[in-house]
Amino acid sequence: MTENTYDVIVLGGGAGGVPTAVRAAQLGARVAVVENNLLGGLCMNRACVPFGHMMVASNILGNLSLGKDMGLVFSGITKDYKALLERQDELIAFMRQGVESTLKKNKIEIIEGKGRLSGKGRLVVNGKTMSYRNIILATGAKWLTPDFPGADLKEVINSDELLKSHKLPKKALLFGKNPWLIEIAQFLHRFGSQVTLATTDKSILANENKPIRSRLIKALKEQGINILTKAKVSAIKKKKDGLHCVLKVKDNDETIVVDRVISLRRRASVAGLGLDTVGLDEKRDFIKVNERMETGVTGIYAIGDLAADETRHYSHLSSAGGIVAAENAMGKESFFDHRTIARVVFTQPQVACVGLTSKKAKEAGYDVATGAAPLSMNPFGMIISENEGIVEVVAEKKYGEVLGINFIGQGACEMAGQAVLAIQMEATLEELAKAIFPHPTLSESLAEAARECLGRPIYLP
Repeated sequence: MTENTYDVIVLGGGAGGVPTAVRAAQLGARVAVVENNLLGGLCMNRACVPFGHMMVASNILGNLSLGKDMGLVFSGITKDYKALLERQDELIAFMRQGVESTLKKNKIEIIEGKGRLSGKGRLVVNGKTMSYRNIILATGAKWLTPDFPGADLKEVINSDELLKSHKLPKKALLFGKNPWLIEIAQFLHRFGSQVTLATTDKSILANENKPIRSRLIKALKEQGINILTKAKVSAIKKKKDGLHCVLKVKDNDETIVVDRVISLRRRASVAGLGLDTVGLDEKRDFIKVNERMETGVTGIYAIGDLAADETRHYSHLSSAGGIVAAENAMGKESFFDHRTIARVVFTQPQVACVGLTSKKAKEAGYDVATGAAPLSMNPFGMIISENEGIVEVVAEKKYGEVLGINFIGQGACEMAGQAVLAIQMEATLEELAKAIFPHPTLSESLAEAARECLGRPIYLP
């Protein structure tokens, strides 16, 4: 290869690609990022950031009842969705500028265009061939058309189309298993939409522990969100008064009339990458990688949504995997720890789960012990009326190794960081039980849940 060869080319400038490129540059690599759309990718432009922004607005509305209980009286509250979008767009534009600045600061070349592999060591972008020693594929995922009848109607949309609209639907059906749907349902409801949330599973968040999902369901139903489980869309027909959606719920037919149907299904963007030119299978649902993020072809790595099924499409997984890939591309020994990936839902109450559920731990052969501390018995939890919140610890019984920690309640997604560290550092129940958390905070319940798991709670009956 010539002197014009890049040490690392990162194909995709999103949540995974950007930290990948920066880490490679830090290790002395000559790096280029190839991006055919907007820097920041799906997360910054059309998912995590706009959804997070919308959920903050939603949570402010959700906290009004608590303010009333505290003697704070609000009147004349208005909801200006256009103003929310304007602030959101300004925020995202500022972040995008920050990404570009960060790449340039690290002397990373930014190339606009769609890249396609053309044999080992070669990438074609805009008709020109680039050479590389290592390439890290970070092209993310794409939206899939739903597979139910009527999915081709223009009123059946995904979150991209929802974010582009300056008017929210008066009535909406949100159908599918994607956790983002739960967030969108709550936001729409609080901004005045009549919402039905439906899934084919036995429950929303069906793979999480029952205490977590049942508490979330209870909270959402009390807020006024209609939830249908074991549901299947039989037909959608457009009429004058809206979309008539026929759902088979358990064994009964139920018809709902709505303005929009929102369905979120994603699959890795493997098509068109030229994978066949380097000996990789372009027909797979996603690119399979090992714990070093290697594809099996020397010098070719894949990260993020491109290398994961839909249940693991998290931006923090993308960025962490990208750093691992960059370090290995530059000769280091780095490994991805799947145990510490937090599964989060930014609803109110928030949900965050790290590590194994009790069911998965048992299936893995562990002798399992569990302990839980309700936030309703936590002093700060009482102050903020955290009635549905709980911290739950899953551990191996004999040695007390912490296998999983689950949260539901205010600040759950922030407390998940403590769970990540505990599992990553192979903490035991004894160590968690002795940890001195500040008072009064919700985090104190993590120590109490560990003590409850050991059979010696201090504050629980």
